[in-house]
Amino acid sequence: MTTLTPNDPASAIAEIRLGALRHNLDVLRDRAAGLDIMAVVKADAYGHGAARVSRFLADEGVTSFAVATLEEALALRASGLEHRILVFAAPVPEQLDHYARHDLEVTVTSPEVADAVIDTARRVGKLRVHVKVDTGMGRIGLAPGRTVDVIRRLERAASVEIAGIWTHFATSDEPGDPWVHEQWRRFREVVTQLGSFPAPLHAANSGGLLCNPVAIDPGVVTTVRLGIALYGLYGSLGPLPDPLGPGPGPGRGPVPEPEPGLGLLTVMRFVTRLTHVKTVAAGTPISYGLSWRAPRETRIGTISVGYADGYGRRLSNRGEVGIGGSRCAVAGRVCMDMTMIDLGLAGEGPAARVGDEVVLFGDGGPSPFEVARWAETITYEIVCGISARVARRYVDPTRSPSVEGL
Repeated sequence: MTTLTPNDPASAIAEIRLGALRHNLDVLRDRAAGLDIMAVVKADAYGHGAARVSRFLADEGVTSFAVATLEEALALRASGLEHRILVFAAPVPEQLDHYARHDLEVTVTSPEVADAVIDTARRVGKLRVHVKVDTGMGRIGLAPGRTVDVIRRLERAASVEIAGIWTHFATSDEPGDPWVHEQWRRFREVVTQLGSFPAPLHAANSGGLLCNPVAIDPGVVTTVRLGIALYGLYGSLGPLPDPLGPGPGPGRGPVPEPEPGLGLLTVMRFVTRLTHVKTVAAGTPISYGLSWRAPRETRIGTISVGYADGYGRRLSNRGEVGIGGSRCAVAGRVCMDMTMIDLGLAGEGPAARVGDEVVLFGDGGPSPFEVARWAETITYEIVCGISARVARRYVDPTRSPSVEGL
């Protein structure tokens, strides 16, 4: 597969393979066993392009979407998406008019937000709400002991529809974790106090669906929220380094790896091309700080991708790329707009020339899971960090490719 050609105006492309997205949706639907799918397209669909991804998923039968912020929801409405959109963030009361005007669903996170919703619905018109129960994540939401009272007040209010009651697990990607079971117990206790299910319930994200089946009990919940798994990037993790403590050292960070047996496909492939190739003498330093020196006479390639494009600085002297079917190491520090690659001695490495494709991750290069390991992070950060100046090319086996961002 050749994504970039010499005449292509793009310096770098994030290729979005819509066939892989369709495949992942089918796999996850089977796993969800009849539960409704809420597609999470926050952070520009994890870097994949929220407008295009949402339209595609809507064509595949998804009817409910979720984003992190009001701004993201308004952008989806402006793109033409007419389906239901839940905003996860706690709303600022002064913004609630926008929710009513654009038919967006509000997360009720406190009694004060409930009061503002009731007042806004009285003045402006109907508001749909999802009541968030903080069962142990500790970010936003109502304490379980206050939830029932708030729900009863919302039920009595004119022009307010309770469209969901939900919670979020702190350790959902750890199979059988006791904290998941404790959070689930607290959530069920709230539902029991209500005496019935006055609204659709949802608790599981990708991790809950794939690792903790208690969270998708169809006798309780109706919906599963799918984010990272849709994009083929769900994996298991080793311990994360303490951000306030000493670093783990090169290559000793978390180890995200694809979850075995799921059959998910990576949707994004990140590619660029060589823009400069030269041969340097043994001992020649490369890039800022002189942190890498040629061990012998070596060919060095330069690519027009750096940390401003989302190729992280932590990949300096530890990342690898794919060129012509071979792996080549990053030489020296990743710069804002450029990165240098060790192409090896002439005749020993790939026969690389200016214009050749360089795979930063995806088919023909390292996986996003490998890049995340070298960068001591998780796959979410790798794809969300691909910046707006990298064009997105959408490839669907049933249609001609299209490019956004050029």
